[in-house]
Amino acid sequence: MAFFRLALPPVSRPFFLLSLLSLLGLAACQTALVDDNDVTSSADDVGDGDGDSSSTTSSGGDEGPVFNCDPGEAMPCPSDQKCTVLGPPSAPVYDCVPDDGFRLPYEACTPAPSNGQDGCPLGFACLAASPDSPDQGLCLELCSNDNDCDLALCSAAPETKVKVCAAICDPLAPACPQTQDCQRIRQSAFVCQFPAAGDKGTQADACDAQLDAGCAEGFVCQTGQIVPNCTDTACCTTLCDLSETDICGDSALCGPLDLDPLPGLEDVGACYIPQ
Repeated sequence: MAFFRLALPPVSRPFFLLSLLSLLGLAACQTALVDDNDVTSSADDVGDGDGDSSSTTSSGGDEGPVFNCDPGEAMPCPSDQKCTVLGPPSAPVYDCVPDDGFRLPYEACTPAPSNGQDGCPLGFACLAASPDSPDQGLCLELCSNDNDCDLALCSAAPETKVKVCAAICDPLAPACPQTQDCQRIRQSAFVCQFPAAGDKGTQADACDAQLDAGCAEGFVCQTGQIVPNCTDTACCTTLCDLSETDICGDSALCGPLDLDPLPGLEDVGACYIPQ
């Protein structure tokens, strides 16, 4: 997967956080990175607007996603309709439905996977915070790839195949919408997203290094041999500020993450034993 830095000038953490808070307050979410694994398929046919997915074309087999409209296009549907996501998040169907938008981006909402009438504005859909809370969600911006977003990454949260513009966040001073956490994706990028049910691990708790999953906000999954007191192949360890000293303890030092950080996050590191 190719990874490119955002085309934004380096900024201080206070300015960066104020910018993110302003964006979240205005409920805007978008970026300028390119992910080789992003979905680029679009439908040859536009849905008929009744949400029944009668003319679907699949880009992912029986499990979806299925695209009758492309949420990344400027005008994927007729003027009185919106492109939204229907069905379960594990097998989403993108289709044109009547535009009933009256809510603001990031506003709390009730998911409507059967007909898409969730009140979210054009380009957004109401996605549930978790499978255990199907009636509680947020209006999140849909996307196909990073080019559809600004100051965000096009990413699917755990346990879903629905990609949204996930706002870039500072894990040392998170400012995410309620019900979302500032979590790591792509080695050294952090975004606001709904955490998976198992993302509760703290220092030295076992985690899944391959999926980079299992850790609570403020922690990341690292190879077990470099995490103090870890007894598994991979464990959660505390995030830290590279500009500070003597903050980790247990023979660990605050070291850099695997890839170059995004602008404004150059001081974000993790506690581990130097090798």
